[in-house]
Amino acid sequence: MEVRTLAEDPGLNDEVRKFLNLTLWRDFIDRRFYRKLTLEDPNYDPKYALVALERGNVIAVAIGVRRIREPAAVVEAQREVAWVKALAAKPEDVGRLKELITTLEEEFKREGRRHVRISDYASWYLTPGVDLEYDHIHAMLLDLGYKKVSEAVNYEVDLSRLYVPSRVASLAEKLRRDGVEIVELREESEELGRWVEERFSPFWRIEAEMGLKAEDGGVLVAKMGSRIAGFSVYGALRPDFFGPIGVDPELRGRGIGTVLLFETLKRMRGEGVRIATIPWTTHLFFYTQLPGVVGIRHFITLAKTIE
Repeated sequence: MEVRTLAEDPGLNDEVRKFLNLTLWRDFIDRRFYRKLTLEDPNYDPKYALVALERGNVIAVAIGVRRIREPAAVVEAQREVAWVKALAAKPEDVGRLKELITTLEEEFKREGRRHVRISDYASWYLTPGVDLEYDHIHAMLLDLGYKKVSEAVNYEVDLSRLYVPSRVASLAEKLRRDGVEIVELREESEELGRWVEERFSPFWRIEAEMGLKAEDGGVLVAKMGSRIAGFSVYGALRPDFFGPIGVDPELRGRGIGTVLLFETLKRMRGEGVRIATIPWTTHLFFYTQLPGVVGIRHFITLAKTIE
């Protein structure tokens, strides 16, 4: 087996992308999404993207990352943390993947990174952890000493079945009477960025800014006069991704989040999205109100302290 990094051999990038698609059978990574995960991630360093080859063919991939630039507000707090944002191998080659993970751990350790996580790395992420269907990868990580620290799901929604239930239409009408207006932003907004960061996180601010810049993405804002009441994003990392979504804690319980949810998915349907993905959520009941939920992916986030 030969191991190369994408810093040493950037020509391997397309082979790596194809390998991820063919090996991670529940994931679909087009060229644009792959760029988001790599070159467009300001923290990405190709020397931490390891590729195992045998007779010139890719047999295992592990892409590590450290937070060194963005968001600046959390770089210092996460200076001892590193992530493996993507990893893949066929079941018969999982031992090769194990070697790549061990190599990454040694590299991270030399940099003073004491904690490795797989793979709750916001905001340029593939998944929030290991899909339980990738049982061979999950078992390999447990064997390496990784332990479960959290779990999340992705919802998959068939937008050909999307409609607005009368309950939601009534909520929208009541909000209008109460002075709540849903508007779509057309340009970047420092006011919204600050609001999102202060009430939620700098990661969500980045994803809102991504949505505003995306050709087939956007941001909806619920406003009460001049006050921001809530927001939702679509198309940030990829055209079929919904979220994040959030409502001012003081204004929850009025249906603002539900109306934003349906209005945003209508925008996505208008952009031609067939299957919308609602990624990385622990809100297991909020999204079950949607017609057309056709799939749920279950992820386990794992972590390990390296001494």
